[in-house]
Amino acid sequence: MPTGEHVHIISAGENIHIAYPAMFRMLPSITHTYVLAESDAITTSPIKEIEKQRLTLRNAIEAVKEISGSLSIQYSREFIFAPVYPSVQSILTKIHRGHPGARFTFDLSGGSKQLCLALFTVTPWLGGEVWSVFDEKVPRPVPQPDRSIRNLMENPNYPAILAVLLRKNKTATGIFTRPWLTRSYVYSQVWPFYSRSRIRKPKPEDHVIQYRGGQKPAQNLSQATFSSFMTTLRSAGFIEERQDEKNRREKAYRVTDSGET
Repeated sequence: MPTGEHVHIISAGENIHIAYPAMFRMLPSITHTYVLAESDAITTSPIKEIEKQRLTLRNAIEAVKEISGSLSIQYSREFIFAPVYPSVQSILTKIHRGHPGARFTFDLSGGSKQLCLALFTVTPWLGGEVWSVFDEKVPRPVPQPDRSIRNLMENPNYPAILAVLLRKNKTATGIFTRPWLTRSYVYSQVWPFYSRSRIRKPKPEDHVIQYRGGQKPAQNLSQATFSSFMTTLRSAGFIEERQDEKNRREKAYRVTDSGET
């Protein structure tokens, strides 16, 4: 449910302190501001030109902090470590958990290409809005695909896959862990519950399969369709993928913190 909170997330760049006031004039409901900066910003460089750029970036971040304080906006700074994409996922998951139901906006006016792309990729799953101040004066919304969590979960196949992956194993010490499950196992568990978005009308020549125990037949869940589901969930940061330890030719999956939430 909406909480009245408005979380504004900024990718750190050298001119964010100039863009921030313009963004606030466009979005006056901001209650929390997070600046996401790559970890290089806090390290010094022996190369004079690089160190000059990093100092400018640190000063811009500090200026945003001061502006937030003057506007009574809660401020926080988060550092992104390599590899960037999973680090961004982890940080945004933490922020989202701390502000359930909040409005999320993103200012991608500054920051490296890698950081901005990672934020832009993850943003739709939070139902966030992307903005950019191209001329450092007028904020403009950035179009993005409609791939919010709510829209994703309207497809019953995604919750079914996550439900399979959320089955936890209990260790000897009583601690529950998220197991890695093979692709073939997940496929076999999802197969009976697969629901096609477009069901083809049966043809007279189609073979009718009889199932024992009243089991509902899957409506042609192909391996390609299943791969598409898993790719979408992985791109959203809901699952992890790796090679199976027992069979290197098979993939294994595990749910992430975001997927469990």
